Amino acid sequence: MLIRWATYDDLPVWRALESEVAPIFIIPCKTDANSAMEMIKNHEILTAVDYMSGDCMGIIGISRPKNQITWFAVFEKYQRRGAGERLLKTALRQLDTNKDIFVNTFQSGYSPGVPAQTLYRKYGFTQEKPHEYQSMPPTCRLTRPADTEKRGGSFHYRYPNFIRLAQEEFCPVCNDEPAPDDQIDIACLENCWVCGEYPGQGRLFGKMYAMPRKHAFHFEDMPETDAAAFMNEVQRVGRALRKVTGAVKINYEMHSNSGAHLHIHLFPRYLDDDFPSAPIDYRVTEPYPYESYDEYLWFVEQMRHELKIEEAHHAL
Repeated sequence: MLIRWATYDDLPVWRALESEVAPIFIIPCKTDANSAMEMIKNHEILTAVDYMSGDCMGIIGISRPKNQITWFAVFEKYQRRGAGERLLKTALRQLDTNKDIFVNTFQSGYSPGVPAQTLYRKYGFTQEKPHEYQSMPPTCRLTRPADTEKRGGSFHYRYPNFIRLAQEEFCPVCNDEPAPDDQIDIACLENCWVCGEYPGQGRLFGKMYAMPRKHAFHFEDMPETDAAAFMNEVQRVGRALRKVTGAVKINYEMHSNSGAHLHIHLFPRYLDDDFPSAPIDYRVTEPYPYESYDEYLWFVEQMRHELKIEEAHHAL
């Protein structure tokens, strides 16, 4: 099952789903064409797609300005297969959980609405307020109270803003916006920047990253010559890092799902690190891997020195 943003090509199947669920709503539930197009344009409609058949399994709509679920249904043939839960979970990621989230749905006593009510309550919608106007079926507003959840900056939570920053003209890196205070430029090579982080991720002494000087978002879309030049310099950075830190080996992770300018994290691995036979938990930062900030600055200077040596060898 794939959860993805709906496109204009999905409009016919959305109409088919509206027709299928119309008897449950009793009153028409059709979204007008202009609104539907606008929601798709603004990345406010998600669809669940069966991989093998390509069938749409269900659709959910959101409104970021109103912080609410606006439309939600699953085709009967695909119910009880997890599509609804995955759609709702993904939709909630795109809304602001630090504020109340709302949905208008059926009241508890309306039997066709029980599956929706059950799912909403599973995901934190606890306050039910029946609508004062007379309606058939009876409807209500459910509220998911605000919480204090801290979220990262990846596309999972702020897709429209993220995908905008993935374009070169809006990319913070390409526009020379200041780096976070905990980062230091170690070197500017011909094809990439090399940056240190304090205290770094995963409690690993020397954790750092490298990013191409030319804008890139999808690695597979980089011209082959650019990709080869970038990776060649990352190799040199890895050799210098292993020499400076004494690490047993270096792990390389290529990302562009938080910072939308492609970059590679370099994780030195040690005999005594905290992740034996396991992946690195990047969220773990304490206790710091450095005895002091001065030791971190020493590491930065050592890397600069070794990278100059690497560059000199490469030039021969």
